[in-house]
Amino acid sequence: MNRTIRRILPSSRQLSNRGRNLVGSCTVRASLNVTRQTSSRQFTQSVIRPISFQGIFGGKDKSSEENKLVLEQDNLFHILSESPLPEMRDRASIINKYGVCPVCDTHAKDEQHKKKPVFDCPDCGYPTHCSKEHYEQGKEAHHQEVCSILREINEDDHDLRSGRPMREFEFPSAQGFDEAVNMGNWDVFFYTRSFPSMDSDRSMRHVSKLLTYPLTIASVLHQSSPYKYGEQVTTEGMRSIAALRTILYPHNQVSNDAQTQLRTDTINVYLVGARAEATLPPHIWLQLAYLFPATPFHIHFIGPDALGNNQEPHTNSVNERLSFTYDNAMYHDYHEKIPKFDPYTDLFFMFSPGIGHADARNSWKKSIEKTLETKCPIFITGYDEADMKNDIEAVEQDYAGEFDWVLKPSVNEFRSLKRDVNLLDLRQSIFANYGIWGIRGKRYDVVHDPENND
Repeated sequence: MNRTIRRILPSSRQLSNRGRNLVGSCTVRASLNVTRQTSSRQFTQSVIRPISFQGIFGGKDKSSEENKLVLEQDNLFHILSESPLPEMRDRASIINKYGVCPVCDTHAKDEQHKKKPVFDCPDCGYPTHCSKEHYEQGKEAHHQEVCSILREINEDDHDLRSGRPMREFEFPSAQGFDEAVNMGNWDVFFYTRSFPSMDSDRSMRHVSKLLTYPLTIASVLHQSSPYKYGEQVTTEGMRSIAALRTILYPHNQVSNDAQTQLRTDTINVYLVGARAEATLPPHIWLQLAYLFPATPFHIHFIGPDALGNNQEPHTNSVNERLSFTYDNAMYHDYHEKIPKFDPYTDLFFMFSPGIGHADARNSWKKSIEKTLETKCPIFITGYDEADMKNDIEAVEQDYAGEFDWVLKPSVNEFRSLKRDVNLLDLRQSIFANYGIWGIRGKRYDVVHDPENND
């Protein structure tokens, strides 16, 4: 399976050339001892992965609302260090303090001679090099590889904070029972789900950044899933998905009236190692519930980053069809709180968990062992093909013979179209939930063989 991953999955650069690349604000977490491999430029998810949407959706006081800055659409590009927005200036400061000059990184013989990037590229607005001399020296490579990406990120992030009415975030409410939604890709989903018209690639990037988490889940469960049996979905995968769909699509629907529609059992979605997804506003997750009008959902956000500082584990509900539990326990501890698991109603998602990273591999083992014990499907995303390959190799080595494939490694049709950039090394950027794959704890069939029985 590992040998075919690169053939199955196009590279991030190929996706860039397809036209809808996005770059988004990224909260830097992290270990500053990042290993920088100049040739492959691999990086850990703990550094680049976005861990919070609170910068966009956090509360604002009335005075700031009344006096908020409005940037016109023809005034979105700014040198970060001179931006009218404090958050963007802070981003420049982080890069100045912890970033890397690519010329120094390539040519300096030791760390002492590597200087921090303080020279602002006039074309992308980011501090990219330690001096004008090094900027001129590395200008060709910079413009070929990352300058246009960084400029897009720059303008996108200023647009998000510009104060303009964000019409693209006016999402549709509940759908009728007789309405058909196509989950083939972002475009047809937005059209068949009656989203506001996306009149620009920037709007597509903004919306996909928010909805990639609930819609990645929905795309696996939905009857019009882009993942087909015999192609991406295995025989064992079809068994697991079919079991869940018996709950999601009950056959006893006797009316198109939502008031008289019978409710099904609750689907439990366990988000193990939850981070950015745990900070999404509840109405974002409603878009998952709306796609399955007969079914209540309970989303479990589990992991050390699932709660903010000074928050206690808790459960709350948006309505009778959507509830949330937040718990900062490790999953193998949270597992013991659940009386039983049912493959018809329970599934797991791990969004870019970094299972294969050396510093995280051992800490994941107990939790993965517990998820495999449930025999419920486990879906895992990665931020690029190398990240997925790394995680798959770790799972195949550590749990050989203990799992069946559910979903072959595939490009996620509902990946974020907006890039996240690593502020510690601007040459590195990713698409959140770029790829997806799935496994399940192995089921052993009992064979009746009386001749060999004692």
